[in-house]
Amino acid sequence: MDDRFTGCDWFAVVSHVGLAQYELAAKELERQRYRVLAPLCRKERRHAGKTETVTKPLFDRYLFAGVHPGQSFRPIVNTRGVAFVVRGLSGAPCRVPPAALRCIQARCDADGGVVDFTPSKRKTLQLQKDQPVRIVAGPFTDFVGLFAGASKDVVRVVLDLFGRETPLALDAQDVVPVSPVIAQHAA
Repeated sequence: MDDRFTGCDWFAVVSHVGLAQYELAAKELERQRYRVLAPLCRKERRHAGKTETVTKPLFDRYLFAGVHPGQSFRPIVNTRGVAFVVRGLSGAPCRVPPAALRCIQARCDADGGVVDFTPSKRKTLQLQKDQPVRIVAGPFTDFVGLFAGASKDVVRVVLDLFGRETPLALDAQDVVPVSPVIAQHAA
């Protein structure tokens, strides 16, 4: 697969605090001819009784720099806006797999360039009480439970754990309806 992530070693770079520093680091790295992925997201923020939509880094302060073969890595560390490069226990910079970056890019592209977490973009679930649902994120991933109700972005699910009904409160994005065939096998 030949794309922007092929032919480079990719590294996680941490910017100084603030969106302006994040954008400065991305711009300066691109100016030095590094490939850059600086994913952004759109969220709602409540402050002083007001709700506003803000754009911020998808991973707070983290962006990714691609280094071409033969290109020096050292200038990244001294680039304006860059605080440091993520390093492993040995002190060597940690490589980021291109496959992970492709997934991040695909999610950004699907939402028009910025991952959109605003309520208007969230999926709404149409579930009936006692309908089977599968948990798709968190410590109970792949568990099947029964939908018990919802309020705003919180879904209540009842799981059968160790022979006891255990109620859970989950983010609405963390559950999906289960087809009747799968629900029969889970019971």
